[in-house]
Amino acid sequence: MNEAEIIEGCKKGDRKSQEQLYREFSRKMFGICLGYAKDEDDAKDILQEGFIKVFHNIHQFNGEGALGGWVRRIIVNTAID
Repeated sequence: MNEAEIIEGCKKGDRKSQEQLYREFSRKMFGICLGYAKDEDDAKDILQEGFIKVFHNIHQFNGEGALGGWVRRIIVNTAID
């Protein structure tokens, strides 16, 4: 599945597309979460909340810029909150 197919699938609520997006970005995003969290459990919570926001707001991604940057911004904002 290419990135455009993953995005379209996520916009339609397709679980396989959501899983693919999560697998593609979760490891790197977890590292970012660790930088903001006091321990691994908090980092996992941030990651989970962040991806919920990603899936809920994927319809707002317009393709300008990289998907990874958009996901990262949501994860960082979630960590800061």
